[in-house]
Amino acid sequence: MKSTFQSLGVFATCLLVLVQAQESCRNPNQRQGYCVSLYDCPTLLSVVQQSSVSSEDRSFLVNSQCYNGIGRQPHVCCTNDRGYGAADTTTQRSVIVSSRPTVFGGQQGPGNLLPVPPKCGPHSFSDKVYNGNDTALDEFTWMALLEYVDRKGQRQLSCGGSLINSRYVLTAAHCVTGEVATQVGQLTSVRLGEYDTSKDIDCIAGDCNPPYIERSIEQTIVHPEYDAASRHRYHDIALLRLAEPVTLNEYIQPVCLPLATTRQAINVGEQLVVSGWGRTTTARKSNIKQRLSLPVNDHESCVRKFATRQINLIGAQLCAGGEFYRDSCDGDSGGPLMRRGFEQAWFQEGVVSFGNRCGLEGWPGVYTSVRDYMDWIESTLRP
Repeated sequence: MKSTFQSLGVFATCLLVLVQAQESCRNPNQRQGYCVSLYDCPTLLSVVQQSSVSSEDRSFLVNSQCYNGIGRQPHVCCTNDRGYGAADTTTQRSVIVSSRPTVFGGQQGPGNLLPVPPKCGPHSFSDKVYNGNDTALDEFTWMALLEYVDRKGQRQLSCGGSLINSRYVLTAAHCVTGEVATQVGQLTSVRLGEYDTSKDIDCIAGDCNPPYIERSIEQTIVHPEYDAASRHRYHDIALLRLAEPVTLNEYIQPVCLPLATTRQAINVGEQLVVSGWGRTTTARKSNIKQRLSLPVNDHESCVRKFATRQINLIGAQLCAGGEFYRDSCDGDSGGPLMRRGFEQAWFQEGVVSFGNRCGLEGWPGVYTSVRDYMDWIESTLRP
């Protein structure tokens, strides 16, 4: 019996250490709690699981978010409160502490590390699409816009990219070398935390994000086998090392990459998502960040299709789309093709490369397959 009590004492001590190791926080009611995964906070999880969430409850959820918590994202400041001024006094629930070690990956750390779930690829709290294909305000928070300066000294926003840790952005090689210099301008910086390019601060239904940030580029690294003069666009992938690390927040988070330990098979017909600010059916560019679901194509069929245009595809190129008026397009280049994967986090599977114009039925878009370049990416990153 004594040994049993000793074991219970050791367990309680370990649990206390884990709880104390968590980041303390204050919720919107200014009550003290612990920063943990939403899925480990029964009071707030019960609010999310309601058939209908009121605008007031959603506001409380959004304002309960915190950072550097334990477990899957999103993280919330967990107390017994279910809403503004409302404490759950009927049942005192304890916070469930994850026993898994915290993996910081590249977040707020060295530039040569890549994050893994739950430290990357978070999904939106609102999880809805506005105005057809407009994303939610806090959706795809790794999305980047590349900024160029043209011959007249004017700034231009063109290609996209994705933040993969606090120091690096992944994009397409053709966005940083070749004709882009004469057609668009000199690449100078990266914009992060953007939603609507026509506004400094973006607001939807009372929720607002902070102003976007800009980082100059310390180094541009194009895949060594990329040939800017080739029509086939093999190895169309590049890394941008930012001059300073990015401070992560609710609206700036890295995407997950398909590491060997977390990758899953990509099946023909599976719906992947592309996002960007590129051309739409009504405008040359979209001011608002867009999203579009596209089916994965059979590779051999895609190879035969592009062979009719004297373009030879290889296994490291992924085809998706091919539906009328549903495609990535001008300005989306370098942006991510994504899917929900391991632990429901968002993973980048492709980089927007090229296509046969935009939205032509039967002509899928071609994407550089990220998983085929993971060895190069990991060996290229440095602290």
